[in-house]
Amino acid sequence: MKPATTVTKVCRILGEFKHRPSLGVTDLARRLNLLPSDVHRILTSLRIYGYVEQSPETKRYQLGTGLLRLGLTTFQRNVLQEKGRGILVRLASLLDAPTHLAMLDIGECEVFLVDQVDPSEVALFKARPGATAAAHSTALGKAILAGMDPQSFARALERSGLRRSTDKTITNLPALHKELQLVRTRGFAIDWEESAEGACCIGFPLRNCLGTVIGAIGASMEARRFQSLNLNRLASQVDAAAAELSYELGYNPAALRERRQAG
Repeated sequence: MKPATTVTKVCRILGEFKHRPSLGVTDLARRLNLLPSDVHRILTSLRIYGYVEQSPETKRYQLGTGLLRLGLTTFQRNVLQEKGRGILVRLASLLDAPTHLAMLDIGECEVFLVDQVDPSEVALFKARPGATAAAHSTALGKAILAGMDPQSFARALERSGLRRSTDKTITNLPALHKELQLVRTRGFAIDWEESAEGACCIGFPLRNCLGTVIGAIGASMEARRFQSLNLNRLASQVDAAAAELSYELGYNPAALRERRQAG
């Protein structure tokens, strides 16, 4: 199959930045034997999405934070899946319920599944790795949102809004702020049929070596079964899995406190 011409040009332009930290339109056009107008149009589009940045003084371009975010997300996603798979399997067996790992797409304010384990052939959710859902309506998403700084949180919601998934979805900002404060206080989030009718989920944040929330782990089940369980016991079981995986990712709260006090 013949590759798309425009996509090929985009890849060639981005590839040039491996050799030089910054480049201008004319220089890129000459190196790649492209029309300056084509290079300028492509760079303008890439700049809108944060994949390149332009210096206001020199007008030259360099790789942007959008690409850095994609690279870090890919790396963290692979590490998360590799280290989390066994933990997910054990938790699913313990709870006899589907278990999930998720990360946040901050640009769309959506969580996407990194991995999922179903303990039986009859799965409550048909979603597979890569599937997305609105962060504010899921336990996994709320567990991550609660750990974000206010500026990043505001930017994330500004683009996506608070769309409704069910009649129980939180769709106003004051109520969401109150919910996230509750998540911070008790340490975990719950989705009370807010994302899918008849299904509830519990989610705990996952932290890296810096203490930054980079994802979430959770379990889901039918609402009737969820509501019949001892919530404290369920929370302690998922919390243990979250603590184990966070440790595997380098999170050590005692060592982190010592470093911060020393600094």
